[in-house]
Amino acid sequence: MRKTILFTGLASILIFILTSLIGFAQQKPSFAPTLREELVYGFNVFDGKSYSGGFVPETENTIYLIADHDNTLSAKKTLVYFWPITAKYMAGFKTLNEEVEGTLEVLKEGKIIKKLTKKDNVLSYPEGYFGEKSLFYKEKEALKEYDKYKKAMNKYYDELKKYYDARIEYRKKLDKFFKEVKKRREAGEVGPLNIEIPKEPKPPKGPSFYVTQPKKDFILNLPLGKYQIRLRAKDGTIVEGSEKNVVVFTSRRRGGIGYEIIPGNRWTKRESCNDPAMIIYAAGKNILYFRPYAQDEYNELYHNKLIDPQNEGREEKWIWVHTSPIKNVFLLFFGQGKLLKKIDKKPYYVKQIPGPELGYNILEYNEKDFPYQKPTFEGYQLDLSPNLKKTGYQIYLQKKSENTPLAKSERGIRLLRKKNSQFLYYLSLLPLVVGAIVFIQRRRGVVS
Repeated sequence: MRKTILFTGLASILIFILTSLIGFAQQKPSFAPTLREELVYGFNVFDGKSYSGGFVPETENTIYLIADHDNTLSAKKTLVYFWPITAKYMAGFKTLNEEVEGTLEVLKEGKIIKKLTKKDNVLSYPEGYFGEKSLFYKEKEALKEYDKYKKAMNKYYDELKKYYDARIEYRKKLDKFFKEVKKRREAGEVGPLNIEIPKEPKPPKGPSFYVTQPKKDFILNLPLGKYQIRLRAKDGTIVEGSEKNVVVFTSRRRGGIGYEIIPGNRWTKRESCNDPAMIIYAAGKNILYFRPYAQDEYNELYHNKLIDPQNEGREEKWIWVHTSPIKNVFLLFFGQGKLLKKIDKKPYYVKQIPGPELGYNILEYNEKDFPYQKPTFEGYQLDLSPNLKKTGYQIYLQKKSENTPLAKSERGIRLLRKKNSQFLYYLSLLPLVVGAIVFIQRRRGVVS
């Protein structure tokens, strides 16, 4: 009887789901959002490592900034709409992006402490636009940096034109070369031909750095504390919707060491190992690429709101934030109380596997094999062979100029037998089981 009831119940549920899906498919859902014009603040803020951009919608009353660093704000009128997929407000800057002019007033405890006008500023990317580092320049230094980039680009364009001209000449010489070879062969000449082979010209390399076009914004640099801002129009009135609170915070701890880990079998799914107490678990054959960073510890809520004012977080929790790559070090791999490997950093190139199969190979990069490509990433390759004993291992960093491991760089590695690795999934279900037991006991207590 119980089996029949269970089957009937399942059948009813399946019929309900299928009916709902058919009904949903027959509907013509409309996802057209409701647009409304708002005054928002566009921003470019220092996030502990580089600069992040975004906007502050009308619904958010507070802007979060890191103390003693330059940040930019700019008041704009744009169209704002709520996007259910992300559960966030979005801005239609392409449709409407109108600068709101005025003077930005900064207040502390109700008193005006600063009056700001817009200044020129740029972001410079020393390692290219997709590099990890960005630098902020303002006023004369901003224009000087951009002028340097323009000159580098103009030089590159001139070299590119010369290269295209050289390619045309090269093809002419190549055609002449093949005609001469053909002519001599047809005349019966055998053996090596004493003809100079035309040399193919090499394309020029563009600037390795990138600088954004100068723009004018309010540049805000404040010490630790709580403030208010507002925009005063030219007629002396306060612009409606421009008043915001500003929380300026700083890190709680500095000088930590964290790792970004790139798994060889899924290189786009990068992991972080920032807490020295964390253990790295690996099962089966694993090739891991480690990228060490200096890191600072920030309040989770404040830092999340810094990146995007619509983010959420917990004010009682702290998180480590990578600030800059650690350079000129070796990665030491220890096991059974002895040094097993000393690994140096190398560049790697991710090459897609051609054909219907979706996959890739991570290859050690060199200019000879990849003449027109740049490395995909750099890191320390650690091959955790299945032949290693299933026991505890450790990694450390060591400066190339010293023989002692860096403090706070140790991490533990545990190798698991693949046939037993499923127990990790069972272990992850333990909190749910405990929660279910507690819930049932409390429910029985309420019923009794």
